[in-house]
Amino acid sequence: MGKYSDAHICQCLSRLLSSRRNLPVTITNDRHKTGEQFVCEVVALANGLQEFGIKAGDVVAISAYNSDLYLEWLLAIAFVGGIASPLNYRWSTQEAILAINSVRPVMLVADESCYSWFINLGKEDIPSLRWHVFIGSPSTDFCKKWNVLTPELLKKHLTKLPPFRFSWAPKGAVVICFTSGTTGKPKGVTLSHSALFIQSLAKIAIVGYSEDDIYLHTAPLCHIGGLSSAMAMLMVAGCHVLMPKFDAPSAVDAIEQYAVTSLITVPAIMADMVFLIRGKETWKGGESVKKILNGGGSLSNELIMYSSMFFPKAKLISAYGMTETCSSLTFLTLYDSNQEKIGQSSQIAVKKRSDTIKYSQGVCVGKAAPHVELSICADASGHVGRILTRGPHVMIRYWDQTPTSPLDSSNESWLDTGDIGSIDHNGNLWLLGRTNGRIKSGGENIYPEEVEAILLDHSGIAGVVIVGIPDARLTEMVVACIQPRKDWKWSEQSVSEDHHLSPENLRQDCMKKNLSRFKIPKMFILWRKPFPLTTTGKIRRGQLRKELIYQLHSLHSNI
Repeated sequence: MGKYSDAHICQCLSRLLSSRRNLPVTITNDRHKTGEQFVCEVVALANGLQEFGIKAGDVVAISAYNSDLYLEWLLAIAFVGGIASPLNYRWSTQEAILAINSVRPVMLVADESCYSWFINLGKEDIPSLRWHVFIGSPSTDFCKKWNVLTPELLKKHLTKLPPFRFSWAPKGAVVICFTSGTTGKPKGVTLSHSALFIQSLAKIAIVGYSEDDIYLHTAPLCHIGGLSSAMAMLMVAGCHVLMPKFDAPSAVDAIEQYAVTSLITVPAIMADMVFLIRGKETWKGGESVKKILNGGGSLSNELIMYSSMFFPKAKLISAYGMTETCSSLTFLTLYDSNQEKIGQSSQIAVKKRSDTIKYSQGVCVGKAAPHVELSICADASGHVGRILTRGPHVMIRYWDQTPTSPLDSSNESWLDTGDIGSIDHNGNLWLLGRTNGRIKSGGENIYPEEVEAILLDHSGIAGVVIVGIPDARLTEMVVACIQPRKDWKWSEQSVSEDHHLSPENLRQDCMKKNLSRFKIPKMFILWRKPFPLTTTGKIRRGQLRKELIYQLHSLHSNI
């Protein structure tokens, strides 16, 4: 099942004991735990799981808000050789049942975040499920009625910590993490101890996580971004500040209250925090923040500017990756306060490479992490094609599929990311878009992300999503859904006044920025409501496309 020299995520426990024995490791509301207290809780829970019969290779599903308890469960399951499967508490009952039937857990651990479907699961026939555990403070009646265990009933506390004896699941599997489900239903990705280990080392090397960090959990632990940074912080023995789920007021308050030094964002999280901070009379929290890691999409130039204003001592890094590669594949420094003082900001360097490169090659997402190998399976042009990767970061398999299904058929060790891009002579990866998001218009391939990057450079645009809708002549027509900034007005007619947007103005802007004519949207739509997003802030492009087609069909029907 494994040997002493194998990577195991619970190897962080020894460091927590030696480096933070009497220092806080987790802060969840008013509950503070030192390194010793945290490790003792993990070991007590692991002993209890073992006595209950959890064995190597068993799957334990977790669905809960972020907390110290969540981290303890992840480590305790791994300790005994189990495989943790974090489920998204925001799923519907049906989505949860589909995921549970896919991973076949022997135990389900949940809290009040998914109370409704937790109860409904009790009525379902799920043969694999032997135990239900509710973390939090359930009543005795509740436990009796639904035959529910509590962590305290499970834990077996010891008077003295014995030497750690870890177990491993087959093939070193430790987590089944579900994809965001931007296209189709979420898939369970099986990740190994080694993948989490090496991803943590990459973040420690590039982002600079250390034991001096006070890390704010802004992302849910059920997603790979939040999970991988949490693991990196456990490895370096930093301090974790956990709030149940992200909301901007709580996050901003926590940064000030605990002198947070590092956090991760997606564009939506950063936008929410920036908007709130802009309205504050005084803001002192930015002085403590030294590291911000952004994922889930590119930050606009405006958000980068405000980030550097409100977090003046921070290094802002953007990462590109996916669940199947255990989070980040590449990193790009957008802003570094230390470099900025001497005029060497990486963002300036990227801009100096020439806008024509940006527009012809897509969006730069930086260089590969030290452990990551990238390759381009090129098309006829010779330099643009499918982005492939291999290395110890790649998933073992999708849980309910054969190991070779996601890999490039010509070489089983390469994973096809599903993205299209190119690598320049400096080793930077340029992202054009998703294979399955590609628009086929007039016989040409168009990648929405490339067009979005150009339009987002316009000072009057707050948000934009590009989709292709069916068209009899072109096969698909490129349509831009536009959200103007609050101080800008939208007009269907061309207007030369300041702070006015119109379809014609935007067409002209695209032409000035050398966007090929066939890529320029044929239609610009004012989008008045929020764009549909996944829980990690990624655009649900398929859902927006359906809404747009319905909206245009209704408009046509009413004419």
